[in-house]
Parts: sequence; structure tokens; C-alpha cells
Amino acid sequence: MKRTVLTYGGTQYTIANEDTETVQARIDAGLRDNPFMWLPVNYGDGRATPAMLLISPATPVAIITERDVDEQDEGSVARYLLPEQTRPASIEIGPTDH
Repeated sequence: MKRTVLTYGGTQYTIANEDTETVQARIDAGLRDNPFMWLPVNYGDGRATPAMLLISPATPVAIITERDVDEQDEGSVARYLLPEQTRPASIEIGPTDH
């Protein structure tokens, strides 16, 4: 199950079963004709508590998609990283004299 995490006022809140694009579209639509809107979210770990965030054009809010642990991200750079190679202990790394 995907959920979206929002950071608001230094605290994290969640919205279940919505991706970042959907949450952003809801906020955009809510602010299109109104100076502010109330966004229903969940607060807390484990058993979530319903909460409402007051959103305005000047509200700093970060929207983050949280993925399932077993979900693969095809765009991840990590798949291109090679395992670290060990260097022989006799090689010193530093400036060389030429």
C-alpha cells in the first residue's frame, strides 16, 4: 500500500492510498478559488489519528511518496552502483611525485 507523507511545520503527516500527484492536484484545486483550504491527513505512528492541516499559498509543505519495502524503483540510481572494491593494504593513496 502506498501512502503519501507530508511534512508540515516540522511534523510528518500521512495520507493513505494516494500518490504525490493526487495530493498535489487536490491542494492546487483547493487553492484555485480560495485563499486557504483544510487538508485531511493522519498523524502518528501505528494507530493514526485524523488531523486537519490549514494550507495556504504561503504554507511550506513537502509531499513525499512512501513506497512499499518490496517495491522496486526502476529509476533508481542504486542499480547502477558497483560493489565497493577493496584496495590492497600496500597501496598508499595520496599525491605522487613525477
